[in-house]
Amino acid sequence: MNRSKFHVLGIIMLVLVAGCSSNVQPPTTPPQVNYVQGTTYVYYAQNLDKSSGQPVAGSGDTITSVVLQTGISYQGKTNVTEIQNTHSNAGTGVASMDTTYISQTNGEYWHYNFGLELLNSNTTVLGYANSGNQINGGWVLQSKLAANVGDTWIGMDTTLTLKIGTAPLIDSVNEMNDTTLSTGTAKHTSHSIKLNAVVVNAKIDVESYISTANGPLLVKFPPDSLAGSATPGRITTFVRVK
Repeated sequence: MNRSKFHVLGIIMLVLVAGCSSNVQPPTTPPQVNYVQGTTYVYYAQNLDKSSGQPVAGSGDTITSVVLQTGISYQGKTNVTEIQNTHSNAGTGVASMDTTYISQTNGEYWHYNFGLELLNSNTTVLGYANSGNQINGGWVLQSKLAANVGDTWIGMDTTLTLKIGTAPLIDSVNEMNDTTLSTGTAKHTSHSIKLNAVVVNAKIDVESYISTANGPLLVKFPPDSLAGSATPGRITTFVRVK
């Protein structure tokens, strides 16, 4: 074979190699909220009137949330972010603190004990609770950051041990349309949390809005009925990164 034929063959091989390599796609990185140690997020929370559904005057609570640690392990999960929340509790004038734990894997946003705030503020429910009068549901799949509208999943399925026996606690989740808020576009999920016991039947609806840029932008508990008594709702809105 002469030199010109070698030259033509080389060109053909290069074209074939280039054509094959163009079909190789880079791996897709699952979406997540990239928490950074030391970052501070500011939120504003208000109670919602059980009759009108409107914010209750004087119930405002400024929440300052600081990322303490990332990449830790907690309650059986890894890649956990620990966030310390300081509540101004403007209505009482007494500041308080609590801790949030978030774990993220493959686009899943897990939030420890998510959605149980109203259960843990209801005296009827707490009267039947063990372990320090708090309902503990464990890890809850608050959001799937790559989910499509109409997707459903079980965010939590556990059995509580109460003073009157055991009771199932289940969170059924629906992926809604992405929502544009004043603070950004968010993944919107609707949660229906049910506690069914012999003497305590409680249901909580929770609307969750999360962006990959700043995490939760809004969490809303519409006024609902817990253990047969009307309960005011709660709305917490992201304000800024401080």
